[in-house]
Amino acid sequence: MEYELIREIINPCAGDKRPEISMDEIETDDVDAYVRDLWAADTCYTKTIHASGSMVYEQNKDGIINRLTFTP
Repeated sequence: MEYELIREIINPCAGDKRPEISMDEIETDDVDAYVRDLWAADTCYTKTIHASGSMVYEQNKDGIINRLTFTP
């Protein structure tokens, strides 16, 4: 399945409140496996599924927030 992927990196310690944002189009049959491959397998993160079908994965590592939003 094809997804639009929005990646956000939020670093509140850097003094800039705006996240770094990038967008890609990816194709995968298993979004969970894609995220596990992208982030370390032992990384803790949350997953939220919205009624629209979009999935948001978020991790907070050492105060830096990484967010991945997959939209079909």
